[in-house]
Amino acid sequence: MSTLFKLTRIFRTNVNGHPQISEFPEDAPTGDTDLEVRMKHFTEIENFTFLGYVLAHELGGGLKLIRTIQNLTVPDPEFQALIDRAKPIQVSDERLGDELLDVGINWEHFVASTNNLMIPGDPLHITDLAMQAKIDSLDEISEALVKEVNKRARKQ
Repeated sequence: MSTLFKLTRIFRTNVNGHPQISEFPEDAPTGDTDLEVRMKHFTEIENFTFLGYVLAHELGGGLKLIRTIQNLTVPDPEFQALIDRAKPIQVSDERLGDELLDVGINWEHFVASTNNLMIPGDPLHITDLAMQAKIDSLDEISEALVKEVNKRARKQ
């Protein structure tokens, strides 16, 4: 099920009776200008993060490892170190949602604050390669955390 107004491609649905958050689209949203595409992109980041956060808080489960980060490798060393520190830690569903919200808000803000570096014709990428690696890392971590929320929801 998509959203009513179709302003975003992110949605919550039920699969075999279990609530699930849609996968994050890998392609750019449509738009008349590069800036519109970029703005829709960070709106989708916000929706993806928030829907995952809400679902995680609804689950109410106990402590578990975050299975979806166990083999995750991201391009930015700072964010890879954070993943590596998190691997042995068990978290409740609520804390998983809180961590997702933190990572996702960072992802959104990293994208929204770099509009001046946007590559014309490729609005989801910027000219600063180090900052792009951070954005890509936050993207991958957020997607992994939402996948974990979805896995935990299927186990309910």
